[in-house]
Amino acid sequence: MLEQIDHRGKRFTIEDDIDDKRRIERRRRAVALERQAQRELRELERAKAVAGPAGMNPDVEVLD
Repeated sequence: MLEQIDHRGKRFTIEDDIDDKRRIERRRRAVALERQAQRELRELERAKAVAGPAGMNPDVEVLD
């Protein structure tokens, strides 16, 4: 926390901790979202590997 005096002589404080906490929280959320995106990409790749390439076997019908 920094204590300052403005041009009128009034004292005010600047709290650095709040900005640091917000920045840390934003970073944590960004990291968590990146991990989630990577998990989803891996799941998609696994699903594609299990399903195989689409349209390669014309004898297989897709059922609804």
